[in-house]
Parts: sequence; C-alpha cells; structure tokens
Amino acid sequence: MSIPAPKQKRRLTAPREEIAWFPTIDPDLCNGCGECQELCRPGVFQPGSVVGESRPKMRVANPYNCVVLCTRCVARCPSGAISLPSAEDFRHFVEIIN
Repeated sequence: MSIPAPKQKRRLTAPREEIAWFPTIDPDLCNGCGECQELCRPGVFQPGSVVGESRPKMRVANPYNCVVLCTRCVARCPSGAISLPSAEDFRHFVEIIN
C-alpha cells in the first residue's frame, strides 16, 4: 500500500484583492446548468437574473473568493463558457511552504 503524498501548502505573495485571478463566463455559451456553482466551494458562482422562460445564466458573484491558480471550474463546465487568465502570469503570486 502506498502512502499518499502530503498536500502542499500554498501562500499568496500579495493581498488577494490585488490578484486579478478569477473566472469569466461567456453568457452566450452559458446554459445555466449550475455545475460551476455545485463544484466551487468558495462560492464564486451564483445564478443571474432569469430571462424569459429559460433557467438563469450563471455569473461570477464573488470573484475574489476564487482560489488563485484553481482551474477546476473550466473543465467542469459542459458548455465551455468559463475561462480563466493564463496561469503563467499568476504563478509568482503563489509560493509553496513546508
């Protein structure tokens, strides 16, 4: 039986409010399924206002709740509506600590 590697701890090198790492949602692609809201424990996503008879499109309600360098929502979105900035531009904001 193998022992799982310890989870790495991370620390931000700047105040979170100064790091513009958060998702954007293309409203033309969003189908309002809510998969992003279910997945995101920090509560970044919420339903927007209802338009017509369809379900509401999702919106980024709490952008600075997003965990810097987390990309899980992009893969979870079935319609491809979520995008994030380039991780390479933000790696210097996160350091691994022991």
